[in-house]
Amino acid sequence: MKLKVLTLFILLGLMVGACGQVPVASDPAESGGGTVVLVIPEEPAGLNRYLADAAIVYQVSDASVIGLTTPNEKGEYTPRLAAELPTVSEDQRTVTWKLREGLLWSDGEPMTSDDIKFTWEAVSNPNSGAFNQTAGFELIEDIETPDDLTAIVHYSEPYVGYLGQFSAALLPRHATGNPEEMTTWDYNMNPVVGGPFVVTDWRSGESITMERNENYYEEGKPYLDRLVFRIIPEAASQTALMKQGEAHVHLWPGEDKVDYDAIMEGTAAQQLVPGIWNMAIDFNLSRPGDDDPSASEPHPILGDLRVRQAISHAIDYDTLINDVMNGQVQPSTSPFAYGWYQCDVPRLYNFDVEKASQLLTEAGWVEGPDGIRVAEGALYAEDGTRLSLELQGYTAFEPLERTEQFIVENLKAVGIEANIQNYDFSIIFGSFADGAPAKLGDFDMLIYDRGYYLEPHGDVVDSYHSASIPSADNPDGDNSFRWVNPEADAAIEAAGSTFDQAERREAYCELARLIQEDAVQNYIYLFQDGYGFSSNLEGYTVSTWGSMTWDVQNWKYKG
Repeated sequence: MKLKVLTLFILLGLMVGACGQVPVASDPAESGGGTVVLVIPEEPAGLNRYLADAAIVYQVSDASVIGLTTPNEKGEYTPRLAAELPTVSEDQRTVTWKLREGLLWSDGEPMTSDDIKFTWEAVSNPNSGAFNQTAGFELIEDIETPDDLTAIVHYSEPYVGYLGQFSAALLPRHATGNPEEMTTWDYNMNPVVGGPFVVTDWRSGESITMERNENYYEEGKPYLDRLVFRIIPEAASQTALMKQGEAHVHLWPGEDKVDYDAIMEGTAAQQLVPGIWNMAIDFNLSRPGDDDPSASEPHPILGDLRVRQAISHAIDYDTLINDVMNGQVQPSTSPFAYGWYQCDVPRLYNFDVEKASQLLTEAGWVEGPDGIRVAEGALYAEDGTRLSLELQGYTAFEPLERTEQFIVENLKAVGIEANIQNYDFSIIFGSFADGAPAKLGDFDMLIYDRGYYLEPHGDVVDSYHSASIPSADNPDGDNSFRWVNPEADAAIEAAGSTFDQAERREAYCELARLIQEDAVQNYIYLFQDGYGFSSNLEGYTVSTWGSMTWDVQNWKYKG
């Protein structure tokens, strides 16, 4: 999403290995200092990575909040606050981390192994509200801290995602609060950090200013004095600021590469990199609006596999990708569309209007007087029920709106009425307690862009395992489709039972095949990530696995 559930995007040509070749700026000049202005289209709700999965949060917070490791542009985990990658016991249930010596938080307090332990305590607390980047924390039985630099993590079973588990952020025990009060911490908007920059001013709806963290661990870095994130929703205004030289970094430029570079005329250039944001339609298999979040009652329309297949057959993928999206996205057929876990899964339900119509007729949906089908002998719907569905997305993302409108017309051509209903991001991707439609199962079709990072397993379990169906007892589950398939559960469990990437990839590809066979989701296309960089900025590297600011400590401004 630009998920963001977040607003991101893939270079033509599939990635090779963990990541394809990416553009790298020239070596920076020796001079440092200066202020860099970054244009962002929306305001992050906060900078606590455990409370938000919107991509805009990463784009801003990565300049400030860091963890034990970070993926580099090659898709390899590298030490950040950790002195080195951890050691693992023979039974793979104990992982030992070592912090760098002499680390200080931005407020001057020492960073210790107890902060690693506190991060686990806070994130795993069921009342903290944490839901993002939390995978695997429930498997930690205890963390020993024999000295200030050492944290020994004991797992109840081997956890394949251990290298990235503390990559999002370390939380300072002394500068946060009670875990049960995490959602109201001052830290969320003004964090004490170990990263290169510190928030010094936040003007809601206008700008976020960060100053150099004088306690940052890399000597002589960051080179810049200050970052200013300007919140500019209008694409034309964003481009104008870059063109006039009043901004130096442009997040997600709206124009394609050729037009953007021509508009900038040497002032700036767009850098594109394979992205992770994968657009798909999620189908709700359970009955909405029945105050029962379980999978016990099938959806009156979508509960029939043939209807879901028909919807998938009705979409003209080539026209959508090449004409509607102007060729700036790449076809996608599964959640595993890039990285080391990439699966080449042929599209099972290709564009075929005749086949879509045939399936609907077989499923007991006949053409009504206005061209929209009605039930006549349907599996779960009463006769006379109109084949009308709601297509839900999130607001303020024009490419999504364009995609929705095209799909609505495609579905209308086979007799399906789809009504677009877009909500604020916080509603679509809210919590079970907040009554988010996906969590409660109160939706028909949900369309948005989502992505997996370098280590996907925790998210895979949350999204597809039958034990991850959201409920009052399991509010953090993300199997919003209410999909129950023992073969899928077995594939997920197989992927999580080994550290061998080849074996894990094989299991993920089996899962991808089952997702498509059961028409649980319909993957459509993959975005590419795009950033506009001023010609006066040097030292940056764009990466599939990193945000706009993932390497901001290396940037130099030569203006």
